Amino acid sequence: MKIAIMQPTFAPWIGQFEMMDYVDKFIFLDTVQYVKREWQNRNRFKIENREYMFSIPIKKPSRDLILKDAVIFEDFRDKLINMLNQYYKKASYFKEVHSFLKDTISYKTDYLSEYNIHFIERTAKKLGIKAEFITLSKTNFKTNKKKGGLILEICKYFGAKTYVSPFGAMGYMKEVESEFKNNGIDVIYQSYNHPVYNQLGDNFISHLSIIDFLYNEGFNIEIIRKGRNYIKEM
Repeated sequence: MKIAIMQPTFAPWIGQFEMMDYVDKFIFLDTVQYVKREWQNRNRFKIENREYMFSIPIKKPSRDLILKDAVIFEDFRDKLINMLNQYYKKASYFKEVHSFLKDTISYKTDYLSEYNIHFIERTAKKLGIKAEFITLSKTNFKTNKKKGGLILEICKYFGAKTYVSPFGAMGYMKEVESEFKNNGIDVIYQSYNHPVYNQLGDNFISHLSIIDFLYNEGFNIEIIRKGRNYIKEM
């Protein structure tokens, strides 16, 4: 069984959805610290041929704030919907996806993590992704370990045979590679080859929110799968 473990981020890039499509279980790691100016509450869009960062305002985040407890400070939904309507209305699949995205973005909750998880799960289902989604804070899992040790304990808890890791985590995962081996768990790293898809304007920009992809290519999971590439370094 292959599992991936990621924090619930805001409208994530297509590479994360490819990872969801690749694994059997996808664990939302919402029990870690909320970090300001990361991807938990913001993402990039293409506006007038340039990158534009859209952020969800968070209510007075403290140093010890846990992601699942982060509260949305003010309603951003209408602002985001209006921005998308203005700048993506000429996109090829606007009519096909806009009502879906409007309904998804309009989801009401005060909690950032819950909002992100709802967006991800609904979008993944629409794309035809079959992975089982699990929110860690809603399980009985407990540990005091951090980083690679935390990942290992989660893998053991869910009976993983293969842990699918983002490439950027290789540094700290190397520190616990022997422990994964001792527990009979393989580790592979996503090395996603980002496909160039149809996009409004000039100069293709990669690693944007999946919202950009949906407006330009619709719910075409096959394009997302084209970038699939995994390597084993351990």
